[in-house]
Amino acid sequence: MPDDKQWASDRAVILQALGMFGPDTKPTARLNVVKAADVARLTKKDWQKERDKMLRTCNQCHPLSLSTEHLERGDQMIKKADHLLAEAIRIVAELYKDGIFDKPEIYPYPFPDLLEFHDSPNEIEQKLFEMFYKHRTRAFQGTFHQNPDYAELYGWSEMRRGLDEIKGLAASGKGKR
Repeated sequence: MPDDKQWASDRAVILQALGMFGPDTKPTARLNVVKAADVARLTKKDWQKERDKMLRTCNQCHPLSLSTEHLERGDQMIKKADHLLAEAIRIVAELYKDGIFDKPEIYPYPFPDLLEFHDSPNEIEQKLFEMFYKHRTRAFQGTFHQNPDYAELYGWSEMRRGLDEIKGLAASGKGKR
């Protein structure tokens, strides 16, 4: 988890929506599957190891200061994108809590399940699914690949639009099942 308290809180919410943390932010069975498959860097040590590997690759052509600055810019984009995504997740979780949405029985936690949203007939949940899988990815990949146009137009702007639409649908009640 990041040292920044707000970002750590946002990340915890995202991990809850991925089913890796329960409501008490304790690890779940899904986290064990992720660990076993080794598909995510779950410790600061593992994350830093991959970061150092990337810096060594970049430094074959670029100065360390440029590579480090560029990766930090990407980190800031992920931080901003995670904040928007966590806000959207919290809105959907509140809609479940208030009984406005029927929460799928299969998922035992009071959060939306980002791994099941492709099956959701609900417009708000579909927008959340797109924010996570499509727009958040484009925002940070565009930033890390030095393509600000892609990061802004197809990532960050679409995340902002998605969050605004989720807020509007939630306020109007049009996102109900």
